[in-house]
Amino acid sequence: MTMSFGQNNDAREQVRQAVDIVDLVGSYMPLRRQGANFVGLCPWHDDTKPSLQVNQARQSWKCFVCNDGGDIFSFVMKREGIDFREALEMLADRAGVVLQANAATPRPAAGSPGDKKTLYAACAWAEQQFQQCLQRSADAEVARKYFADRSVNSDSSDRFHLGFSPDSWQWLLDRARSTPFSPEVLEAAGLLGKSPKSGRYYDRFKGRVIFPIRDPQSRPIGFGGRILPEFATEGSAKYINSQETRLYSKSDQLYALNLAADPIRKAKNVIVMEGYTDVIMAHQFGMQTAVAVCGTALTERHIRILRRYADSITLVLDGDDAGQKRTNEILELFIASEVDLRILTLPQGLDPCDYLLNQGPDAMQSLLEQALDALEHAVNSRTRGIDLLRDTHRANQALEQLLAIISKAPRMTGDTSSARLLRERQVIARLAREFRIDEAVLRTRIGELRKAAPAARIKATEAPQSRLSINDLDPCDAELIELLTQHPELADQALAEIVPDELLSNPTRTIYETYQVVLERGEPVEFNRILTELDDPQLKSLLVSLDEQATEKEKHVQDDAASRLRGLIEHLRGRREADQGRAKQAALDQQDLGEDEELDLLQQLVEQERKRQGIPAPTDG
Repeated sequence: MTMSFGQNNDAREQVRQAVDIVDLVGSYMPLRRQGANFVGLCPWHDDTKPSLQVNQARQSWKCFVCNDGGDIFSFVMKREGIDFREALEMLADRAGVVLQANAATPRPAAGSPGDKKTLYAACAWAEQQFQQCLQRSADAEVARKYFADRSVNSDSSDRFHLGFSPDSWQWLLDRARSTPFSPEVLEAAGLLGKSPKSGRYYDRFKGRVIFPIRDPQSRPIGFGGRILPEFATEGSAKYINSQETRLYSKSDQLYALNLAADPIRKAKNVIVMEGYTDVIMAHQFGMQTAVAVCGTALTERHIRILRRYADSITLVLDGDDAGQKRTNEILELFIASEVDLRILTLPQGLDPCDYLLNQGPDAMQSLLEQALDALEHAVNSRTRGIDLLRDTHRANQALEQLLAIISKAPRMTGDTSSARLLRERQVIARLAREFRIDEAVLRTRIGELRKAAPAARIKATEAPQSRLSINDLDPCDAELIELLTQHPELADQALAEIVPDELLSNPTRTIYETYQVVLERGEPVEFNRILTELDDPQLKSLLVSLDEQATEKEKHVQDDAASRLRGLIEHLRGRREADQGRAKQAALDQQDLGEDEELDLLQQLVEQERKRQGIPAPTDG
């Protein structure tokens, strides 16, 4: 099915109708029918008894242990660690729905360098060519020897789709002649370069072992290549990566995240290494939560991505001088992003691959468990080798560097976590002891540094929101939304009598306003439609919980839905009148009204109380 939609709302509704939630969730995990629903093991906690329920009739899912749920969009967002737009694009691609921003922006022609489907196909084809070459070609013996010398076994080679590009300027280009992929497409996919002098295309990865880079959906989108010594020239870069393309951005990708995502979610910690081979060896030794950056330093974007999967990050750096320098560069970024970061610097100048081969996974795990908190690591590294009492110049330099790092962290507020408060206090107390300076002086200096360079401070990564719960809602608000999930035909009447501002809970007010928006567009307000309209995964989950609770109530409720709605309207009207009465009484209490105004307010209050008690109004005469 191929459709084109100018409006985002139309597109998401078409995607919802085209993708069945049982098929979607079932493509990620085994499901079995249980009554009218389907159940499976929840991937977000250590589940032994199936606690994830998929409701095909309502097109919703819910884990009753995690107390989380939603629709197809929120499932993909949570499962893949992506935002709503990315989930919409992914599901649209699955359903064959074409997303088009507007008619003035034509979609690239199929098979052209701008067509993402063509680029995905080209990368998948190239990955296969590189992999088959490594496994079968006589020319690849030197590459097979390289991986064998690094102790990469055949299982790892298959799992990571490792490959080899022969030492030829046109090997891949020649093989593509019998495919639909033009040189322009292969260049757009990052596989070919183009000479600025002759205009001729050439293989970017000639003479290199190949490390395919896959996105979280396991699609090859780029490549890393390590030159083999036998083919290196004086100007050869040791490592190269695909240039930025429509599919690949080095600041948005982490090597092996597609393999590590589930283990990271369960462990709630991710190990970030520097090299592709380091990660491969870590996985080979059973350390399944390891990932690496793709030929770039860690960025704020990387941190945001990692926080979708893990509560804490352990950064493993080589023990050489370059590794130490990178520690200093990265540290401020993590501090500013308020990430729970641990740093492990390997001993003896080793990289993770060599350390694992020499010492084994148990020794590596022991080091990981002893990894220092980022601020603790900063104090140790800055003060190492300095006599803090006698070498006053170097001591002052080190102290100023440390205070500058601490100042990068956002200011403490009422919402600051107790763990961060405690950590910062402990570090400042340690600095005060070691440098023999009063804590108050250090805090004053940190404040000065924060004021001096506010523009340079990196915006903090958003802290995870606390999960919305039905128990946090006003009961009357919750009852109204529950009623509408089961009886959407009452939405018109409800909205005519109850305005959104009358609801006391922000989440239910937002959901109720969504009913209003959809109704005003003349569209049906069934549960599925409202669930699709919501962008926030937390609101989706809350709506699913309200729907589940309402379904159970419907089995035992005696009154018909219309009567229940009338009761809610009367209750809210009474609440509104009571609020108005309190406001009028407050105005009287202020005693700044004129005599006529005061008399009028008193009469209104009497009339309101008479109505509340059901006393008929007095008749004239």
